[in-house]
Amino acid sequence: MEVIPVGSTTIQYDGILDDQKFYNFLKDTLKGLGYNVIEGSYIQFSNNYVIDWSATKLIDDYMAYRLTLKIDFRGIKKGAGVKEGKQVEVKTGTVKVDVTYDILLDYLDKWTHGISKLIRPVYDKMNEEVMKQRKATFEEEVQNLKNTIQSNLGQ
Repeated sequence: MEVIPVGSTTIQYDGILDDQKFYNFLKDTLKGLGYNVIEGSYIQFSNNYVIDWSATKLIDDYMAYRLTLKIDFRGIKKGAGVKEGKQVEVKTGTVKVDVTYDILLDYLDKWTHGISKLIRPVYDKMNEEVMKQRKATFEEEVQNLKNTIQSNLGQ
């Protein structure tokens, strides 16, 4: 498997935050975009916790998109607020989402031995334009994901 780094981005928010609702929203959004989400680790300490996810979307039997997310919740506290004239319980805190995104080539390792290993460079050369288009599509998808996450925070 070959990993082609594409980029990284960060989303940060500080304010009223329903951490559980945000967690579910983010996971559902990724699944809705066709990603298989795997939680690698969950570390909690006091009112802080960090979650690591790997999300993969298969494009074909040769290429896949991969997002690596680190979701860092800090200072989650319960408090009171007013909504529609009524006192309600709210949580406040900070969330930071670091997203690194890569393209995986030959993720099934079909092109690593025999004649396929010799043909792969020719195949990659013939598909350079397709690669550029898919990379641009992936970057646009990540930017749209970032905008969706930002618009959801603070609601």
